[in-house]
Amino acid sequence: MTTRTRRPIADHGTLSRYKHHGCKCETCRAGYTAYQRSRYRRRAYGTWQPFVDAEPIRQHILTLHAGGMSYASIAQAAGMYEATVTGFIYALSAKDPRKEKATPEIAARILAVAPDPMLSGWVDVTGTRRRIQALAANGWPMSALADFIGVNSGSVNRITRQVRVYADTARAVADVYAKYATASPQDHGIPRWKSDRHRREAQAKQWPDPTWWEDMGHIDDPTFDPQTVVERPMNRLELAAYRRDEIERLNSYRIPDHEIAGRLDMALTTVRGIIGELESGQRRDRKQAA
Repeated sequence: MTTRTRRPIADHGTLSRYKHHGCKCETCRAGYTAYQRSRYRRRAYGTWQPFVDAEPIRQHILTLHAGGMSYASIAQAAGMYEATVTGFIYALSAKDPRKEKATPEIAARILAVAPDPMLSGWVDVTGTRRRIQALAANGWPMSALADFIGVNSGSVNRITRQVRVYADTARAVADVYAKYATASPQDHGIPRWKSDRHRREAQAKQWPDPTWWEDMGHIDDPTFDPQTVVERPMNRLELAAYRRDEIERLNSYRIPDHEIAGRLDMALTTVRGIIGELESGQRRDRKQAA
């Protein structure tokens, strides 16, 4: 059973205390009267702005969340319900879309929330998780990645399930990714059968590989959902051009012919033929070859 955190009551003299908590003490009545006078005066001058743009609020919440603060802790620090905070991040229901505007009071309270100093060494895990999964999609076992990152093998899998990670670990994973994203696991002692098994597992889990992230971008963006990307199927000519470009790129990294064929799901003889064309600078006569 979970308990709901009670929102702190606003101070005397505030509009919230008068309107939402029904306090009619002298201080609250005076505060409400001052608010109404100010509102009428600004409406007469044409400067009345009851709402402000919610985007700066949303970005501030995302920054705090990336720094390790939960939405609940942000709401508690701002003195409001968690649903008020999360409403700036995503739609709460079909009838309650993501907030596009907010009152100046709510904006000021959320924007005043500072990062938790106890979480200063933590960052959002999204980019770290995606890099580990992308390397697995290229046939890298997590046990091998652990040696490169400098952690034990169990830690790599655990990192992918966390919400945040130490900044030093995130940098270490990014360095490993930059170095090994295009490297062949077999050149580093990984048996081919083990790489193939990790590729199949990654494919079953729909983990994009480094090439996909290089084309798409947003690998560190927690608001980007790869599952929402609708990719138009390539026609025959586009697929041929894509495969040729990939063969040239992978061959430049000295990845073995058979591994290129496995990655692109192509016949080994076709891959070797295209590599021969690239090295000679002359294309084969397809009809004569047939």
